[in-house]
Parts: sequence; structure tokens; C-alpha cells
Amino acid sequence: MVKLDIHTLAHHLKQERLYVNSEKQLIQRLNADVLKTAEKLYRTAWIAKQQRINLDRLIITSAEASPAECCQHAKILEDTQFVDGYKQLGFQETAYGEFLSRLRENPRLIASSLVAGEKLNQENTQSVIYTVFTSLYGNCIMQEDESYLLQVLRYLIEFELKESDNPRRLLRRGTCAFSILFKLFSEGLFSAKLFLTATLHEPIMQLLVEDEDHLETDPNKLIERFSPSQQEKFFGEKGSDRFRQKVQEMVDSNEAKLVALVNKFIGYLKQNTYCFPHSLRWIVSQMYKTLSCVDRLEVGEVRAMCTDLLLACFICPAVVNPEQYGIISDAPINEVARFNLMQVGRLLQQLAMTGSEEGDPRTKSSLGKFDKSCVAAFLDVVIGGRAVETPPMSSVNLLEGLSRTVVYITYSQLITLVNFMKSVMSGDQLREDRMALDNLLANLPQAKPGKSSSLEMTPYNTPQLSPATTPANKKNRLPIGKEDFLYGFSLNVMFC
Repeated sequence: MVKLDIHTLAHHLKQERLYVNSEKQLIQRLNADVLKTAEKLYRTAWIAKQQRINLDRLIITSAEASPAECCQHAKILEDTQFVDGYKQLGFQETAYGEFLSRLRENPRLIASSLVAGEKLNQENTQSVIYTVFTSLYGNCIMQEDESYLLQVLRYLIEFELKESDNPRRLLRRGTCAFSILFKLFSEGLFSAKLFLTATLHEPIMQLLVEDEDHLETDPNKLIERFSPSQQEKFFGEKGSDRFRQKVQEMVDSNEAKLVALVNKFIGYLKQNTYCFPHSLRWIVSQMYKTLSCVDRLEVGEVRAMCTDLLLACFICPAVVNPEQYGIISDAPINEVARFNLMQVGRLLQQLAMTGSEEGDPRTKSSLGKFDKSCVAAFLDVVIGGRAVETPPMSSVNLLEGLSRTVVYITYSQLITLVNFMKSVMSGDQLREDRMALDNLLANLPQAKPGKSSSLEMTPYNTPQLSPATTPANKKNRLPIGKEDFLYGFSLNVMFC
């Protein structure tokens, strides 16, 4: 009987061991699948961001970026491949990996270096800013990277905007380090996309359905939209009382339609305030808190800067170009609808400035028909509350448990970043963080990175690429554009 019990126990233990081993193998396979899927996500996110940057180059700086050049760049992005960094960097990979790792973990040094580079008029400062976002912080897919970048933005408010003689003009220009990083961050933030879609989709679709005429509220510009024969047909003889009366009637009618449209947008804006991204709210509140302490800046001017950041840099661009932000996908936007969307965006900005000394006198009659605190109250909600020093953590972290041990960066970007930091070090604009940067650069090899002189064949002016990050246990890899011989190299960086 005892032998039978022992035999039964041994049988059960053997079955349990087989079951445990089977479950372990299943978990290992699932982990491998998760890492492969995450790697695919990072690469897809990087390519999408680079394509967006490429599109912006074509739209905004079409004089400098020809369609042919942008198409070539898009082709390079589509053919992106990845190689292990050590294959090109050899033993130097460790040194450069340590440099990038320590630089990533020092947001203050990054912010002060970018500001110093702008003061020194470094021509490659903008490309370094893109490298910081797309390579060093991996497009902020990981929560840790998002937290680091938020700290960079906070330090940029302190070092760049606070120290500027005219911070609002600097912000509106859109070329400073803070503006560029904020734009890159807000465009890729998932919670921001949810907020914009929930807030703008329905009112924009209603506007597209009702786009009959240009909702022009300036009498002079309204007249210019009609030919002389049409003017006489709609308004009568030019210069007569009847002409002026008819023009004013059309202006009043357009104003009434525009007010109704804007009220719809405001209603949805208030309705979805609860889902406004916590990260962006933290940035705006930090800006208000920091700049309010500057003696030369009035409270109204600080509110105006927060309005510019919130509306001019985030909400209104999505109002005017909803298709680029994924708010609408299958509804065409003609010239009339685009003009009316621009009118809505302009009125939203003017309403947010209600109560300050600023204001467009051309929109006073339209603004008088709104609740004076409708949009300003939304701004108060965003900048209100207790401004904590620690960046907020995302409430939904779909990548919890994954860590990043790699950074993707092209060879030319690596050289540009290192040379940029060396130029900042040799200048006189860096003060408190000078020792920290000196310690970072002291560990880098003096020679140009690479195992052979074949690296010199890399064309410096080739459109640059900066691939996304990979999961924790993957090697660091970088893209190679086959057709234009762009060599990209990556560093195996250990992130804790």
C-alpha cells in the first residue's frame, strides 16, 4: 500500500514538473512575441514620425525642400533596415553608449546645452533637437522617456523663455527648442490624439456639411471676393447706401453663422475637458508658474503665452488641418471649408484672450456675441490647480514591464550630436552644467567613431534618419537607406 502511494505521488510530481516546464516554455514564447511586437511598434512609430517631419518640411519649407528631395527621403524611410552598432563602431560602442545613456538621464544638461547652442547660433541645433526626441528619447513611447522629456521642457521654460527679452515672440516664432520639442511631443502623444478627436471630430464634420459660403466678416475683404458684375448683382450700385446696407447684411449673416459654429466647438471643448492630457496640462501649468514670477512680465502677458501654447500650438492647428491629425479621414476639405475652419480657430484664440489688453479690433463685433469667459474658463482649468514639480505618470501604460536598453541614431546624427556638445563646451554660454558636460565628453574617444576609414564615405548632406527604440533585450540597430548609400549606426545603450 505504501509503495502504491509513493508510486502515485511520483507520478503526480512528474506530471506537475512537465506542466510547469510547459508553462515556462509558453511564457518564454509569449515574452518573445511581446518583444517582437514591441520592436515592430517602435519601428513603425519611428517611421511614422519621420514621415511626418518629412511632410512638414515639404509644406512649411517648400523653398528649401523640393518635392523630389522629399520623395527620395520618403523612399529611404520605406526601405529602412537596421544593423547592430558594434559592427561599425567596434569597441567604441561602449563609450558612446555610456555617453548617450548618461546624457538621456540628465534633462537639465540637455536643455541648457540646446539653449547654449541657440545662443552660439549653431546651424545644426534644430537637427540635434530632432535627434534628442526621436533617438535619445525614442519618440516618447516609453513612460520613462516621456517623463525625461517633460523635465527637458520644464528646464527649457526656465533657461530659454524666462531669460528671453520677449518670450512670447520667441514662442510664436516656433523655431526655438521649446516650441519644436513641444510640437513633436504633442503630435505623438496618444492621449492628445484622443482629446483632439473627441473634441473636434463632431463640430468639424458639421462644418463640412454646412460649408456653403466663405464666412467673411471683414466688409472690404467680403467685397473683394465678388467680381464687379457680381457685386452689382448682390449689392447694387457701388458706393450707394443700398450697397453698404446689403454688404452689412451679409456680414451680419456671416457673423451669426460663425458664432453658431464657434459655439459648437466651445461646447465640445468644455464637454471633453476631463480628458485633456495630463502631460500637456503639466507643461502649461509649469509655464504659468515659472513666468508669473518674472517681474517684467504682466499676468495678462503670461496668460497670453499659455493661450498661444494651448490654442495656437496645439488645438487650432488641428482645427485648421484635421486630416493631418487623424481627426477626419474620409471627408474632403475644400477651400471654403478650410477658410471657415481658419475663422473658427482665429475666434477661439481671440476668445481666450478676452479680459486681456490684447485683441483684434476686427473681431470685436463677433466677440461681443459670446460669453466672455467661455474659452478663458477652459484655460483657467488647465493652468489651475497645484503645480507639482514631478511630471505626471500616464494613467494607461500599455508597455508596463518593458524597459529600453537601446537607442537608434544614424552615423551622421551621432557625429553631429557629439560635435554640437563639443562646440557648446568650447563656448562661453554654458555655466552651471559645464562640469557635467565635461565629464561626459572626457570619456569619449578622440578619434572619429568607426572601425575603418570606409565610414568617411558616408554623405554628410544625405537626408538624416533616426530610428525608434527596441525592447529591452534587443540589440540596437539603425537604418540603412540602400539607394542613397546612407549608412546608419546604432549604439547598444544600457538604460536602468
